[in-house]
Amino acid sequence: MSLLNLFSSTRKPDVSSLARHGFAPATLDALNRFIGRAADRELYQANPRYWAEQLGLDERTMLALIVAGVQEGLFELNWQTVCPICKYYARTSESLGGVTQMHYCENCDHDFDAYLDEEIVVAVSVTGALRRLSPTRRVDPVFREFVNARYGRAPALALMHLPAFQELVAQQTLPEGQWLGVKRLAIFFSDLRGSTALYHKYGDVQAYRWVCEHFKILFDAAARRNGTAVKTIGDGVMGAFADPFDALRSVIDAMDGLTALNERFGLKGDDCLTLKVGLHAGPCIVVSLNGRLDYFGETVNIAARLSTLSDGGDIVLSHAVLDNEDACALAEDRGEVLPLAARLRGLSEDFELHRLNLPAARKGSPQP
Repeated sequence: MSLLNLFSSTRKPDVSSLARHGFAPATLDALNRFIGRAADRELYQANPRYWAEQLGLDERTMLALIVAGVQEGLFELNWQTVCPICKYYARTSESLGGVTQMHYCENCDHDFDAYLDEEIVVAVSVTGALRRLSPTRRVDPVFREFVNARYGRAPALALMHLPAFQELVAQQTLPEGQWLGVKRLAIFFSDLRGSTALYHKYGDVQAYRWVCEHFKILFDAAARRNGTAVKTIGDGVMGAFADPFDALRSVIDAMDGLTALNERFGLKGDDCLTLKVGLHAGPCIVVSLNGRLDYFGETVNIAARLSTLSDGGDIVLSHAVLDNEDACALAEDRGEVLPLAARLRGLSEDFELHRLNLPAARKGSPQP
């Protein structure tokens, strides 16, 4: 082994290793300075939102930086469960697999369910690779409560919705048979209209290239709007968001992206790549399936069934989505919202559905 290779293999990791994850030198310099000047209490089981302000980053970028740092051995994740009654930290785990749904708070003698979008929060600590903290390091409860009161806690769901989370932190999964709940999640399912005919007309190779381009548009739109594309299903995508407004923005962005894609490839008329989409919001559960986090429950099933009611170039919405004022305003601004006279088997008659017609998405590329 050469001296250069020996040096590279034994060199301690530092913040410069985060550059390969796409973070700007200015961000890494700010991180380095912060770690150098911070007190131990700021670096042990710290609130990511506090770190974000110190580095001048938005929350999602800060969480992405933490995920990359965990993969590089610079940071440790802590999953903390907070009692909804007294705000006591009932439990802290270094692995998502160590978090459970049911909890007992010894501080206020209260049993409670912990949800990923509320009671389960994330914290971060530096490892010895960056800085050796005091052996007697402890959380300063006064400082922690001051930080939490000012910034609010970072919900675990926000971290899990980062595309990089499952790519870089593969060990953060749930054991088989274990699940965690989410009180409210917006789920969309999409499918490509007429994809079978596209494969038949242009051949598997060319059609698949276009389908892959459409996947990238959907995945990028989800990431840009604070969500995650959970998986592909055939020629479709399942996406998850904490906020229905973000979910609707993501789908509209994707439809705009497909319009541009059709123009770029000269696809016109029936050949246009056109999305069929269903969007619903409600509670669900998170499990690990095939080594990845996935979502299940009635909300997911309904969203999948709504996509089958779409004609293409429109979005079938449940009333639960339009209950969100921002999502409702966006829908009315971008298209025509009409009641949809359809009944989903197994649901009550008063389950309201709506069709959001998006003229630009329906039109696709100009006709010849």
